[in-house]
Amino acid sequence: MRVGSAVRVVLAAALLALSPAPVALGHGVVDGREAHLAEDSAVHDAAAEPRLAARTRTATAADAAVAAAATAGDEHVVGQWGPVMDWPVVGVHVALLPNGKVLAYDSVGDNATETYPVHDHTRVTVWDPVTGAQTPAWVDTGFNVFCSGLAHLADGSLFLAGGNLNSQLQGIVQTHIFNPVTNSWSLGQNMAAGRWYPTVTPLRNGEMLIIEGGPNVPEVRTTTGGLRTLGGAALGLPLYPWIDVAPDGRAFYSGPDQTMRSLNTDGSGAWQSFGQRDAINRGYGSHALYDVGKILVAGGAGSSSDARVIDINGATPHVAATAPMASGRRQHNLTVLADGSVLATGGNSSGASLVDLANGVYAAERWDPATGTWTTLAAEQVTRQYHSTALLLPDGRVVSSGGGICGTCDAVGYLAKNAQVFTPPYLFKRDGSGEPAPRPVIENAPGLATYGAPMQIGTPQAASIGKVSLVRLGAVTHSVNMEQRYVPLSFTASAGELTATAPASANVAPPGVYMLFVVDAGGVPSVARMVTLTGNSAPSVSITQPASGATFTAPAAVGIVASASDPDGTVAKVEFFSGPTKLGEDTTAPFSFDWTGVPAGTYSLTARATDDLGAHTTSAARTVTVSPANSPPTAAITAPADGATFPWHPTITIAAAASDSDGRVVRVEFFRDGGATRLGEDTTAPYSYRWKNAPSGSHMLGIRAYDNGGAVTTSAPVRITVRTR
Repeated sequence: MRVGSAVRVVLAAALLALSPAPVALGHGVVDGREAHLAEDSAVHDAAAEPRLAARTRTATAADAAVAAAATAGDEHVVGQWGPVMDWPVVGVHVALLPNGKVLAYDSVGDNATETYPVHDHTRVTVWDPVTGAQTPAWVDTGFNVFCSGLAHLADGSLFLAGGNLNSQLQGIVQTHIFNPVTNSWSLGQNMAAGRWYPTVTPLRNGEMLIIEGGPNVPEVRTTTGGLRTLGGAALGLPLYPWIDVAPDGRAFYSGPDQTMRSLNTDGSGAWQSFGQRDAINRGYGSHALYDVGKILVAGGAGSSSDARVIDINGATPHVAATAPMASGRRQHNLTVLADGSVLATGGNSSGASLVDLANGVYAAERWDPATGTWTTLAAEQVTRQYHSTALLLPDGRVVSSGGGICGTCDAVGYLAKNAQVFTPPYLFKRDGSGEPAPRPVIENAPGLATYGAPMQIGTPQAASIGKVSLVRLGAVTHSVNMEQRYVPLSFTASAGELTATAPASANVAPPGVYMLFVVDAGGVPSVARMVTLTGNSAPSVSITQPASGATFTAPAAVGIVASASDPDGTVAKVEFFSGPTKLGEDTTAPFSFDWTGVPAGTYSLTARATDDLGAHTTSAARTVTVSPANSPPTAAITAPADGATFPWHPTITIAAAASDSDGRVVRVEFFRDGGATRLGEDTTAPYSYRWKNAPSGSHMLGIRAYDNGGAVTTSAPVRITVRTR
């Protein structure tokens, strides 16, 4: 440490000789829109950039040297940083492309932003991590995409929303698409309002959520390229909010402020609020989705070291403390690694809003989700603070780039128009030799994978593989990776081959391009293969009413009820069928249809559920029978004859004829005087009743015949007379 202190003193003296008068380090909080407008107004001329870069390296050289000495160790313990590479742009925004290259862009050019009346382009480079080549790919649509939101569409092209309109740093309404095959730009549909600092999130159905950046009403880019507004979800959030698709398919908001929320993007949209994540407003902290439904948040605010884990797998989020980082950080980046651990890089430790050259954090740290602990790793040579980024590469390394381009940055002499690549400890032999570890190799893998389907992965090291995973391509700016997620896959091993199972639904892994990694038992990852997750999980549906085998009588009223759900979306409609004939449909749960006037017959009923992406499932059939309408029986008195006369107190045998055309007669009742007096009944033909001691007077005789279907027929009356004595 004495040597480090001496180096610090010598370099500090040199810096004082080279530097202008002291300036403020910008310790105030710059989290609001107005403050950002002022801070992001600086773009440098060609002569200023080398001077600023040199001042940055000179001002921080001593601290970088001290940090390097403090974190020295075997590469398999602390990893290794590569040399500093000059870049043609500042890595303010970076994204990994499906071809393994990195897109990086900053702003309009070398002169000050406020001197440009029109912002009609953006400096862009495509960096090849394998060859080191830089290919210009400037935005040539007539717009500046500085401070846009960015994430990949399902086909792997890059979608940008918003940017910088003018020297007043107002947002633009334009959306852009970058084609990684041709390195070309095109315009998408305009948004309803200009956005600057928005977040773009890939959704479970292939749509893209655009949120914040000024307007409070979110918008959604549909899979056909159109835009729709979520008028029911208007809400003011911090700039560049942290949004990730949760296992329930909704967009979960984890920060940077304290209140956790969930957004249903169906229809006009609707928010649900939960409790507070913690007591810290984590402005310029960072977050990483490191497992299915699990998010790590760390740092931010006044360079906090605090870290929390949010589990969003249940109906309500559960937050638990995990070990704090060794260094408090703000303006840092959290990056999911190939093995599911999380790397923290850069930031400042003083709580300075944007940059503090005297308190940069150079050492990286790795968080292990299995133990919940952090390990301090090797130190970068360049301080990475405001406008810096970090991105996982297909070979398992991480590129750390950028920093600068702001008012405070200019005032303190901060510009990092360069990058460094970090090789994590898992890529080195454990014998202390510093040599690369032998890596498992993916010889072949599917380029396309469908949800829930098997994936055949050829590897000579199949027997030694301990993990198989998908990691979504990253897209980073302002400490926010808008789409990184680690998805472990279940698998079985056989000779030279692994059979992994693709994620069950798009809620777990939204459609798009992912890096497929296999990791051996020693923790060494392969070089990734690119896999595009496609397809849509079909909904499930079953008829719950009527019961199979139920019977009805024509003309029947049959109420049909179905239960339907979708694992990665919503049920758009349920249609009801009798055989091939559609009876009707319902678009809201509980799904039902009332089928009326059903004629006699036997019917096979099914329900077909269709989800929001058009996938459909037909239920198992239920058979019901509708019997014909019941014909009533016939009934007539055959004896005595109408008008017959009997002596006093006779025994009169009343004979009846009764029959049923579609069933049987179950009984015949005998009565007199219009039914006022029931005489008796007979249940077998021929039907008769002996009426003893019939009283004197005039009587009206009748019968009622009942059939097995419950129908009743009353005969025509027969009048008789019984004489008096």
